Amino acid sequence: MDTVLSKALREFTTGPLNQLIVNISGQDGSQWEEELKKFLRKEPCWSNDNVAQIPNTKPRTDLLELVSTVVIPATSGTFVAKEKFVLDIRPEAKVQISDLGGNFKAWFGDKVEDPITKQALRYAKLRKSSVDMPIITELGGEEKSETTLTEMFFLMGKQKYGEDGCLLNNGWANIFYIRDQNRVLRAVGVDWRGGGWGVDAYPIGYPRRWFDGRHVFSRNSDLLPSEPVAVAS
Repeated sequence: MDTVLSKALREFTTGPLNQLIVNISGQDGSQWEEELKKFLRKEPCWSNDNVAQIPNTKPRTDLLELVSTVVIPATSGTFVAKEKFVLDIRPEAKVQISDLGGNFKAWFGDKVEDPITKQALRYAKLRKSSVDMPIITELGGEEKSETTLTEMFFLMGKQKYGEDGCLLNNGWANIFYIRDQNRVLRAVGVDWRGGGWGVDAYPIGYPRRWFDGRHVFSRNSDLLPSEPVAVAS
C-alpha cells in the first residue's frame, strides 16, 4: 500500500525524469543526450559554453503596464520653476496652466534645476489603483523612479493646448516622482482642467490612491515592455 511519503517521493523523482524525456525528444535533444552521457560517466557537463544564455528579464508587472517611451532633448540653461510654472491660459502662453496647488508652490516654487542631457522617459499605465510606494517599488526604487520638472514641463509644452499625446488630457492624472527644492521626493500630478494644465504635489507616504488608467512617468525604471516600444517623437 502506498504511503503519503512514497507517493511524494515517486512524484518528486518522476517529475524531473519526465522533463528529461521531453527535453531529449525536443529540438535540442541531441545536445541533451550528449550531456546526459557525460553526467552518467561522471564527467563535467553543461559547461558555460553549452548552456543556453537566458536573458535576465523582469516579467510584466501586475501593477504597471509599459506604454511607450518619449525622448526629452538636452537643455543648455538652468530651469527656474517660478519662471516656468505661471498661471496663464492665454492662447499665446508657452504652456497653458490653469491651476497650481498649494503644495506644489510651497515645495517647488524656489527650485532651480541644472541642465539635463538627452533623456528617454518611460511611461506606464496603472493597471489598478494604488498608493505611491508600491508604484515606486515596481519602478525599481526612488532613484530609478525619479524624473525632473524640466522633463515634465517639456511634455506639458508639447501638449500646451491639451492636444493628444503621451500625457493624458481627459482630466486623469499624469504622475511624476520629482525631488523638491529640499531634495525630498514628491508625487507630482498633472492633469488637464479648465482650459489648462493643473499641477499639484503630494507626499509619497500620503494615503492618496491613484486610480487605474493613470500614466506614470519614470526616467530609468526597471519596467520591461510586453511588446516592442515605439519611441514617441
